[in-house]
Amino acid sequence: MTEPTPYEQGWLDVLDELRNCPDPDFHVTRDHQGPLVVEPADATPAFGVLAQQDGVLLDSALQECFLRFDGLGAAWGFGEEESDPLFAGEFSLSPLVQTIRKHPPVERYPDPSPEQRELLSELRDFDGTPMAGVGSISSLRIKQGTAHNPEIWFSDGALGMHRMDVDLCGYLEVLRVTKGTYGWQYLFTDVNLADEDHEVTAEFLTEMLAVFPDLFPAHDYEPLRARLAERLR
Repeated sequence: MTEPTPYEQGWLDVLDELRNCPDPDFHVTRDHQGPLVVEPADATPAFGVLAQQDGVLLDSALQECFLRFDGLGAAWGFGEEESDPLFAGEFSLSPLVQTIRKHPPVERYPDPSPEQRELLSELRDFDGTPMAGVGSISSLRIKQGTAHNPEIWFSDGALGMHRMDVDLCGYLEVLRVTKGTYGWQYLFTDVNLADEDHEVTAEFLTEMLAVFPDLFPAHDYEPLRARLAERLR
């Protein structure tokens, strides 16, 4: 049987944190953990395959956060009423090789500008919210033929697309802390969360940072508090 790497085990620990949260107001509505994809066996041959077969040369630093699960995710809410949570979240990760081989999401915007069309043609979705159908999606911007650490772009439906100030490994690390709280990605954009369009997101993130230190005390929330304060100015 293929064993998870220490990094992959860390993500299994995230699912355990969610499933075993002792607070009765915390509800995991769905979760999933796909099997480990064993071909390629680990990060080094996988990056080699992507370079040789797909023409995609990735920064070797990304091997540190290589995941092989054929899907990994959860959806949850916090509040006395499971059907009406005070705040909620979700994540759904796909493995890197499958992500890069996905079709670009050109249908996301039915009448894109030339600039949007170019961007969409290079995006590959790797995290989203399919269980609750919220419509938030995070994507890698993949370039052909040049070694790179892909940009990350966050799409929130009608509110548009935003480049995030974080790479894939950084994204996954913050995801472990936020557990996919809806809208956490905005903390790494230049969006003003004090705007009316982002009122619910600001409330969710404020509640998350008030509650999670008690629910999941092993994590450091101070950097996220600082980012939220900056986004609310």
